[in-house]
Amino acid sequence: MRVRSVGAPYERNFTYKSICGGYYLRLAHDRARSENLMHRTFRSLLGALAVTTGLTATADAQETAPSPAAAPAPSGEAIGAPLAPHAEPFGARRPPPDAPVEIEKYPRIGGHVGGALPIVTLAKDSTVIGADFVTLGVTPGLTVHLDDKWSIDFEFIAFNEVKNTPANTTFVVDPGVVRNFGPVSAGLRVATQVGAPTNIGLVPIVVVPVIKLSKRISYFVEADLPLFLRDNGDAMRPSATLLLQSGFGF
Repeated sequence: MRVRSVGAPYERNFTYKSICGGYYLRLAHDRARSENLMHRTFRSLLGALAVTTGLTATADAQETAPSPAAAPAPSGEAIGAPLAPHAEPFGARRPPPDAPVEIEKYPRIGGHVGGALPIVTLAKDSTVIGADFVTLGVTPGLTVHLDDKWSIDFEFIAFNEVKNTPANTTFVVDPGVVRNFGPVSAGLRVATQVGAPTNIGLVPIVVVPVIKLSKRISYFVEADLPLFLRDNGDAMRPSATLLLQSGFGF
């Protein structure tokens, strides 16, 4: 008679449970590893997407932003070595300073000096240069420049007759106002002849700068039209004269 072991079924049952338990434990472990790998892969993809998006935005910003001026490379120093604040690289040349802008101050005193030549006089008895007279004048003047456009000019003219001699020197005082229009200047003077019978005149003038010799000095030509009323003993007689001037203004 065979004696049946009581522990045999229990051993087989234990072995079966052990195998099943190990199998399910391995399955759970593999599943956890798979889920962990999926999570890590997903996080890596998200990180790569974020980095790519950030680089694209930075590149777009750099394309649209104005590029800063390149700083001069330090000479004689190690590349990448930081410079002290406000220090200049060795051997660097400073750019030349801008020339100071000179601001004109007004009022400003100036003047002019030159010569005058009457051409023709229209009156009751008209006269013309050469046939009737040859008169030369000296025209100094003191100018007060009120601003870059307006000025007051105090002019004095001394006329000397060089054909019909001997003759007295004629002295005329003719202050006036002059307006600078850029290419030309124009003005109006009030004139009187000193030492002559009662007389009064208005003198329209046009001045053309020809050559600018310096910032303040220029050579000019001028056309004047003196319009006078002169006491002829019985009435005031009008006259008109074409007068040319030339000289240096400052």
